[in-house]
Amino acid sequence: MNGTIDVRDSAHEGVETPEELMRIAEQGRLPKGVLVKLLDIEHRHAYLDACARIEKKYTEDCTAGNDPCLESGCAVEGEICLQPLLRAGTEYHRACAAEWLKLFVDPRNRIDALKD
Repeated sequence: MNGTIDVRDSAHEGVETPEELMRIAEQGRLPKGVLVKLLDIEHRHAYLDACARIEKKYTEDCTAGNDPCLESGCAVEGEICLQPLLRAGTEYHRACAAEWLKLFVDPRNRIDALKD
């Protein structure tokens, strides 16, 4: 890897190695918007699809729990709701990072700056 990767969007500037990135991601400290940019273009869609399935599950669990954000019930019918993701916080970021790691662990799936 040449130099450092700037991940300022996540407040983790100057990450030196892919291993460091993976460790930080596993901890739930990198949002999906940062992680997706570290994958080769051909693999981004698969990662975003995996995150969408996670987001859908959080939304479904929220509506099934009968604890809607609005008194009148859930306003999101069949869509992804931001509120359960915000409540999940780091847990949600770790879940998306786990999907990202499945792809990122193979250097061929990374952006050129991170290929070994």
